[in-house]
Amino acid sequence: MRNFTVIFLPANSKISVPCSKTLLQAARECKLAVDAHCGGRGLCGGCAVRIVEPKDPPLLDEDRCYLSREQLKEGFRLACRHKVDRDLTVRLPRAEEIPSAKLSILELESSEIKPQGAPRKILFTPPRSSLRELNIHLEKALLEVLPPGRPPVLPLEIISRFSGLLGSGQYPVTLIAEEDRLIGVEPGDTSDRILGAAVDIGTTTIALYLCDLESGRMLAASAMTNSQSSYGADVMSRIGFSLENPEGLSILSRTVRRDLKGLAEEACLRVSASPELIYRWVLVGNTTMQHLFLGIDPSPLGRSPYLPLVNSAVRFSPGELGLPSSPFASGVFLPTVAGHVGADTVAVALAARLDQARKLTLAIDLGTNGEIVLAQGGRMLCCSTAAGPAFEGARIQMGMRAETGAVDRFRINIKGEVELHVIGEDVRPRGICGSGLVEIAAELLRWGVIDRSGRILPPEELAGNTALILSRRIKPGEFGQYSFMVSEGSDEAVPVILTQRDIRELQLAVGAISSGIKVLLKLAGFSAEDIETVLMTGAFGHYLDPSCAVAAGIIRGVNLDRIRSIGNAAGLGARDALISAEEMEKAIEIASRMEFVELATNPHWQEEFTESMFFPEPERPVR
Repeated sequence: MRNFTVIFLPANSKISVPCSKTLLQAARECKLAVDAHCGGRGLCGGCAVRIVEPKDPPLLDEDRCYLSREQLKEGFRLACRHKVDRDLTVRLPRAEEIPSAKLSILELESSEIKPQGAPRKILFTPPRSSLRELNIHLEKALLEVLPPGRPPVLPLEIISRFSGLLGSGQYPVTLIAEEDRLIGVEPGDTSDRILGAAVDIGTTTIALYLCDLESGRMLAASAMTNSQSSYGADVMSRIGFSLENPEGLSILSRTVRRDLKGLAEEACLRVSASPELIYRWVLVGNTTMQHLFLGIDPSPLGRSPYLPLVNSAVRFSPGELGLPSSPFASGVFLPTVAGHVGADTVAVALAARLDQARKLTLAIDLGTNGEIVLAQGGRMLCCSTAAGPAFEGARIQMGMRAETGAVDRFRINIKGEVELHVIGEDVRPRGICGSGLVEIAAELLRWGVIDRSGRILPPEELAGNTALILSRRIKPGEFGQYSFMVSEGSDEAVPVILTQRDIRELQLAVGAISSGIKVLLKLAGFSAEDIETVLMTGAFGHYLDPSCAVAAGIIRGVNLDRIRSIGNAAGLGARDALISAEEMEKAIEIASRMEFVELATNPHWQEEFTESMFFPEPERPVR
C-alpha cells in the first residue's frame, strides 16, 4: 500500500500516511486537535480543514452538505471524509484558547472550608557527630510529624531513601508524613510548599486548580478544551470510538492524561513551583470521563441499563498514570452515582451544600450532558438528561464553541434592529455558540419569527411591524423550510445563519432538561412554583442569561429572582475535597445518599419530553 506525505500547517507537522487513512486520522496521529463532534462519521461538519495543495481537491456530498459555497471555493473539506490519496498540504483551523470570559467563569468562589489532613513536613538536619546522636535527632523529628504515643513504624523504602540521601551528603532532608505514617523523604528544604491539584474533567472543557494544601488557598487555575473532542463531542461518540478501535480506550486515556499533565505544568510554572511538590490529586467528571481517565472499559455505559463498572471513589498513583507530582503523591477520583450521573454532580452537591438544603433547591449543570439535582431536607433526587451537544454549539450548522468569532449574545431592540455580541475584539461573527443559540431562539420567539412549535415562519406569515423589519432576514432553506440570517455577510465574511434544523436540535436539548426537572418534581410531590432556589452551574449555565433560559423553556414556572449562577461548582467541590479530609468523607456520603432516577424507564418521562419540546408562550415585546 502506497504512502503519501501530509504537511499540517501552521504546526509544520509532517507525516507519512497510507492511502487508506483519512486526514482526521492523520491529524490525530500528529496529536493535532481537530474538532470531530460526531466522532468522525461525517455528520457534523466540525472537522473542516483547508487543503492548500493541491488546488481544487475532490468534492464530496458531505462537503456540500456542511460547508458554505465560500468555504468550498477556498478549499475547505471535511477531514473525516477525505482519504489521503496524494501528497497534501493542509491548514488546520487556528487553535483557540479558552476565552478570558470563560476562564473567569472557571475561577472558584471562595469557601469557608478549613484545610484538614494535609501531608505534614519537617526539615531534618542531621548532626555531624555520632550515629547515636543521629538517631536521637531523627526520633525528635519524627515526633513532630507523627502522632505521639507509640513508636513509629518506618517503611523500608523510606529508610533506604533516607540513608541513601545522608550517605551521599544530600542534606538537610525533608520528612513527609500523612495521617499516622511516614510517606516520604526529599532532599533539601521543601517544607515551605505542599501543593495539591483539583481537576474538573468536563466532556468539553478541563479545568485544573493548583492549591496550597496547608492554607487551602488556590494559587493558580488553568483550563483547556478536552483533547478527546477530536474523537467526538459527547460521551456516546467517545464510547463508540473506544469500542470500534482496538486501541481506542488506550488512546482516549492517554489523551486526557496528557491534557492534565500539561495543565499541571502550566499552573506550577505560573507560581514558580516544581510539579514534584504536588502531593495530592482530586478529580471529578462524569462517569464516562472517569472510566476513560482510569482506563476502565466504558462499553457498559453505552447501552441500557447504562451501569458503570465502578461507582465508589477510586484511589490511584498519579505518577503511574503520567501525572506530574511527588513520588509520594496520592490521587482520588470522587465517587459517581450512576451511569450518567458522575463525580462532577457529587462535587456540585458538596459545594452547594445540597445535603443540607432546607428549602426546595434545584441545581442544574448545563452542558453536553445535563445533570439535575432536586434537594430538600436531606433528600437528593438526581437524573441525567441526554441534552446533546447543542449547548456547546455542536450539530448546529454554524455552531462553534464559545471562542473568538462566536455570537454569544443576541437581542432585537424596540425598533426591530438586531444587536449581537461576538467573542473577541474587533472580529466578525463566524458562528454561534450555545448561549447565543438560546438567546437567538428566545428573541425570535418573543418577536414572533418562530412559533411555539419551533417553526421559522415565512415572511408572509409574520405580523405587524416585525414583518417589515425582520422579514428580509428570513431566507428560504432546504425542504421548504426557512433560515434566519443572524448576521449579514460581506466581502470579508460569510453570513451567520440559523437554520430550522438548528432550532430542532435546540428543542431536543431544551426538552431533555425541562422534562427531567418535571419528572423529579413529580416524584418528590412538588410543582415548579414550590422551588425556592435554582442554582445554575457549569461554564454554559453560568454564562446563560436566566431570562433567556426561562423564555426558551429550559426552566419553567420559576420566578427569575429565584435563579442564580454558582459558577463552576464541580471544580469548587473538587477543591473542597482536596483540602479537607472531612469534605472528602462528606462527598463519599453524599454519593451514597443521592437517589438516581432513570428517566428512560419512568412512565411519565416520554410524555413530559414531548410536551417540553414546545417552547413556552412568549412575552411579546412592547411595540
